[in-house]
Amino acid sequence: MNWTVLSRRISGLLPVRKTELGFKSKKTIVLGVIISLFLLFNLAPVHAEAGLRIVSSSAQASFPLTISFDVSAESDVDITDIRLHYKVFRHSFADVTAETYLQFVSASEVEASWDWDMRRTGGLPPGTSVQYWWTVTDASGDQAETSPVTILFDDERFLWQSLTQDIVTLYWYNGDHSFGEEIMLTIDDALDWLEADTGATLQEPIEIYLYANSQDLQGSMIFPQEWTGGVAFPMYGCIAIGISPANLGWGKGALAHELTHLVIHQMTLNPYNDIPTWLDEGLAVRSEGSPQYYYVDALNQAIMDDSLISVQSISSPFSALSDLAILSYAESYSVVDYLITTYGKDNMLELLETFRAGASYDGALMEVYGFDIDGLDRLWREYLSAPVGMNMVGVAPGN
Repeated sequence: MNWTVLSRRISGLLPVRKTELGFKSKKTIVLGVIISLFLLFNLAPVHAEAGLRIVSSSAQASFPLTISFDVSAESDVDITDIRLHYKVFRHSFADVTAETYLQFVSASEVEASWDWDMRRTGGLPPGTSVQYWWTVTDASGDQAETSPVTILFDDERFLWQSLTQDIVTLYWYNGDHSFGEEIMLTIDDALDWLEADTGATLQEPIEIYLYANSQDLQGSMIFPQEWTGGVAFPMYGCIAIGISPANLGWGKGALAHELTHLVIHQMTLNPYNDIPTWLDEGLAVRSEGSPQYYYVDALNQAIMDDSLISVQSISSPFSALSDLAILSYAESYSVVDYLITTYGKDNMLELLETFRAGASYDGALMEVYGFDIDGLDRLWREYLSAPVGMNMVGVAPGN
């Protein structure tokens, strides 16, 4: 059996081509999966020489902080080396395996453990699959190795309901089934609108976790910002966001924003370059609908003050200063709106595909539109200054 395929099917990384409504909690499902994996993997023998044996191994997840790994082994001679190997399932162009050397007192019978502290390395989103195995070596040079085991690093604080449609799986715990169905309809509408506007579509399965509020969401993260209300994990095909029936209006726009990040990541993923930040964030803000009033105000003020940030500058991560960050988002929306309004969705789709081929920022723009970033900056500024330019004037607050 292909254990990688099995683990990805379990974690939702392979497509499901029908709509499924889950009535069990996700915790119950995960428990059944872990038990099944335990039984399956224990059928496979440990590869070892005659005098060396790995007696037991285990892993215990404590979301979102740690995964604790334990192993015990014995031999006719002293055991001299124990190594834990593990890897995380995510979108990548390289099969990356981490290796940890365990500290222990050499003896013929040993027990050793290691804690993966996410506070040191950065956290993982809920539902992440982690595969691990051990190699043990003794003084005679004999080596034993366990078969790989996959565990789910999941948020078990809540009883999750689930709904799957095509390649999107939704999890939530606050609200009835009709709430989940309404959110799924929102997802469908957002994906349909994005495809109609840019031609971009989901390429791989995704999972979306709806927390009841920002506090619950932040409890699933390592060192979150206090203002965090939603986050996309493009490399993991995952969104975690705080949406309840009480804040559904805000939630629909925020969810469309984060969905766009996943779609655009999948459309442009390549081993060479990321896309410019203005393109990623501009498309995401555009997916929300009409821009928020504070974006309108920030852009119009910058136009009047002649203090617009250059397109070159917003190609990189935005400033941590709130005023400059808001202006960067507003400008990104405006630049993307200019490109789509002036040149059409087909050229935008071609731009995304050109980035996927590994083109540079200037190279992609030149190939599709015939100008580089400096040219885009000049043309966009002329567009804003024109009588019918897209300067966002006239958009009512809150729309």
